[in-house]
Amino acid sequence: MAKDERRGPWADWEHNRPLGPILVTFLAVIVWLVFILIYALEWSTRYSTFQNAIVTIVTLVIACLFIGMGWVVWGMRRADRWMKREPPPSG
Repeated sequence: MAKDERRGPWADWEHNRPLGPILVTFLAVIVWLVFILIYALEWSTRYSTFQNAIVTIVTLVIACLFIGMGWVVWGMRRADRWMKREPPPSG
């Protein structure tokens, strides 16, 4: 049996690790936390509590959209793998 046949259809996981989306996730979380900290310390005194809550929620939604876009792009690039409906390796 050839080496490639023994490895199975999911053997190339090493080449498909989600490094990009993981970096996007970490950077988005760090940028959001820094923004909220600066906002809380510098700009929040001008607005009411309700307005501050809205700013926090809207910026959190924007950060989640960036994270989601990173994962969607990664998943779509690898969609052919799942569309073939290959079974996972047994054993």
